[in-house]
Amino acid sequence: MSIDLRPRTRAARPPRDGAPDPAAPVAATELPRLPGRRNPRWIALGVLALCLGALLSAVVYARLASETTVVSLAATVYRGEAIQRDDLTTVRLRGGTLPDTVAADRLEGLVGQRAVFDLPEGSVLPAAAVAPVAVPADGRAAVALKLVTGRAPEGLLPPGSPVRLVALPPASTQAGGADALAGKTYRARVIEQVAGVDGASIVLTVDVDQGQAPTVALLAAQERLTVVRDAGR
Repeated sequence: MSIDLRPRTRAARPPRDGAPDPAAPVAATELPRLPGRRNPRWIALGVLALCLGALLSAVVYARLASETTVVSLAATVYRGEAIQRDDLTTVRLRGGTLPDTVAADRLEGLVGQRAVFDLPEGSVLPAAAVAPVAVPADGRAAVALKLVTGRAPEGLLPPGSPVRLVALPPASTQAGGADALAGKTYRARVIEQVAGVDGASIVLTVDVDQGQAPTVALLAAQERLTVVRDAGR
């Protein structure tokens, strides 16, 4: 009888379904990748773009905030004519560009009123250019004055301005004769001002009391009037 003393090896069993094979090589675990280094130039460009965008937005906002919508003329309206809705439109202006304007929300209230002086198409409507009644009104009269340089304040006589007409003494008087009109004043309101054809004078159309109109016209024909601009409108 003999005894086998050789070591026996255990037969390898096949792996079960789904179980890892211990003899298979183990895959290396991938380490997380570090983020790439950002280019400082792109960061600077991004910050610059944000600053420029903010600056542009501020400029646009400031411009829009300073703009106002005012009434302008879509068609020519002549002095004394009634204003129709089709004669008016609106336009946007920078704040303070024209101080004597009419806000767009007052447009409908202008319909039916009368033009104080000629209103050309495309112009901005001045606040004093319209009146609820015809010009001149009852009891009033319109008189034209030709004034040489120095007889009226320059640039201070827009339509609607209150003025006083001061009578001057005549250029020559007879000895011992006194002029009864010299020094008298007549209250008036400016209707229109245009340049004279000679280029050295202005023609000022004013609204005066009907009873004083003949005297004012006589003094104007004798070139004996000077204009004083009063405060207010």
